Amino acid sequence: YRKGATSGHPNLGTTVTTMAEGPNIGGDPTSTDQNFPNNEFLTKCNEYRLFQLTKLYRDRLEHAIEEVVDEISLLLTIEKHLSKHEHQKVTDLVEKGHRADSSKLLLKLVMEKGSLARSVMWESFVKMRHGVPKLDKILNEIQELGSNEFDFMNLVRDSSKVPSTLK
Repeated sequence: YRKGATSGHPNLGTTVTTMAEGPNIGGDPTSTDQNFPNNEFLTKCNEYRLFQLTKLYRDRLEHAIEEVVDEISLLLTIEKHLSKHEHQKVTDLVEKGHRADSSKLLLKLVMEKGSLARSVMWESFVKMRHGVPKLDKILNEIQELGSNEFDFMNLVRDSSKVPSTLK
């Protein structure tokens, strides 16, 4: 648990708070982030649901996290879900002005890492949402779905259908 870790990266002039400081890590799983009082969706999401949410929102997430991709990558590295080499690949793309490619790479890496990495990534989305309007919009949509598993599964099923114009 490290508070106040910074990366020395020129675009990260702010203090980075690690996910271990979050109220849902190592504490009461029903507690919520005060900045996001309806954070229940994370505590209620099982591994499969987080996987489906990531797949369902992947394209939109790639665009939404472009401005904070280096910060998310750093958090995942601090939490030992990304290697320093993987983090460097992400930040190299950012430094070259290829934020879109960087966010695609980050999501690809996280999807390959598994459920714990996805969980930490989504927790970082919740923590950063108020400073990232596109991310906030995605989280609001998910929040509106609530915990209704039937609605969620219909959304996943509908999103995977091939439009009739493409059949």
